[in-house]
Amino acid sequence: MKRKVLVSPDNQNVPTDVTDPLKRYAEVEYVSRNYEDKLIDAVAVLVGTEPIGASYLDRAQNLKLIARFGVGYDSVDVEECTKRGIIVTNTPDVLSSGVADHTWALILSYNRHMPRADHYTRTKWAKREESFPFGWDTEGKTLGILGLGRIGLEVLKRAKGFPLETIYHDMYRRKDFEKEYGVRYVSFDTLLVESDILTIHVALTPSTRGLIGAPEFEKMKPTALIVNTSRGAVIDEIALIEALKTGKIGGAALDVFEKEPNPLDNPLLKLDNVVLAPHIASATWETRRKMAVKSTGNILAFLEGKRPPNIVPEQRDVKF
Repeated sequence: MKRKVLVSPDNQNVPTDVTDPLKRYAEVEYVSRNYEDKLIDAVAVLVGTEPIGASYLDRAQNLKLIARFGVGYDSVDVEECTKRGIIVTNTPDVLSSGVADHTWALILSYNRHMPRADHYTRTKWAKREESFPFGWDTEGKTLGILGLGRIGLEVLKRAKGFPLETIYHDMYRRKDFEKEYGVRYVSFDTLLVESDILTIHVALTPSTRGLIGAPEFEKMKPTALIVNTSRGAVIDEIALIEALKTGKIGGAALDVFEKEPNPLDNPLLKLDNVVLAPHIASATWETRRKMAVKSTGNILAFLEGKRPPNIVPEQRDVKF
């Protein structure tokens, strides 16, 4: 009997031709919601954002590989997987460009009121019912990048096409990037104080959860825009809502939220100084196909008896 690979419901758009090479070594099944009864037969799963912890793994006694479809893997209990001898992989690099594009789309959409402009053009412009509000230029502004990793770097590259200053803060100083792109390294507090646009590109870890909260908003400019395409929990959402309501900051452009899908009663949805998107920064045909190829490549390597190329950092020195 062939081993079984499950493709979880979040990944139904993974092309079948991408998973075809796996069929030489295993049966591939695209499963629907509530697939827990199928886990007992699975040797590998291609998963989205569903939480994977002890209760999930208890149902998957034969599981040896979890292939996370994406670069973030905070939904997976890596420590528990390591204890059970289960490899966890992700898909770094391939989504950096798409997420950077989306980051700039959010910035420009906020600055020029694009969601409101679309609605105004469709419903009010011809009637001359009201005037349309002015937006803001990028010229003369300071873009602050929190986290100058793969995605942050792509955002920085695109920033060179705009007449603004760039600054960054990261755990690791990148003098090579400073020299090549003219970006200036600053402390975390200075990043908050000087940024007209603050864009977040850090992984969700215990140290970054709630990293931006009420004390941080107090330090920011009252006109500042905060942009988040990383993970919602990096920002204290209650503090963000208060800062937006009271004018501590100017606005927010968000692709991610503390709870997803974003509840329809979330106060953020009632604010005028926000632009919101449903966690779609990597949702392009090109990026998702590259992610699918990398995910299935990790599974294929495992099925061939090789060490997968994209094991998460916590497991890179672990022998399986």
